[in-house]
Amino acid sequence: MRITLLIAAFCSTLFMASCAKKKPAAGSQKDSITVLYSEFHDFESVADARVDSSKGFSGKVCGVLNGQIEYGFGLGKQLKELPSYKSIEEVSISFNCLMDKAYPDDVFVISIDDTIAKKNVMWEGKSITPAKFGEWSPVNISYRISKDFLNPEYILKLYIWNKGKNTFYFDDLSFTFQKKK
Repeated sequence: MRITLLIAAFCSTLFMASCAKKKPAAGSQKDSITVLYSEFHDFESVADARVDSSKGFSGKVCGVLNGQIEYGFGLGKQLKELPSYKSIEEVSISFNCLMDKAYPDDVFVISIDDTIAKKNVMWEGKSITPAKFGEWSPVNISYRISKDFLNPEYILKLYIWNKGKNTFYFDDLSFTFQKKK
């Protein structure tokens, strides 16, 4: 009887140990992210030449770029308009894109302008590279922002630059400003 109790206690201990939550090894835990501000645009209520009502990804309307439209929809804000702007470390952009092939000249741009000195203090363009061509596919782009560029009077702009004047579509454009905890 004692042996049976000992075996049962041993098995229970093993079972409980296997169910316990294990802590990740030191340094392996990912940094957590705090979202400071976000915006989402689905273009359903936009009425101008930069939208198309024949190819929407989620709904009927999406943004379009072509030989006549060089700059796509984006975001433009004075930094002091963004909550906790002094804490921004990264800006993440996501959208769905319909391209028939790669267009290396077309980029998503982040630009920060000094309104007092009337000059650009930061500009970076990243290639728009959907996971697949010929069908709607997600695109994710991130920019790190130095604290040196977080002046409340500066203007931040995020937009698609269709430098190659190619035709492609985008929908469900999302901007997320974040910091790591």
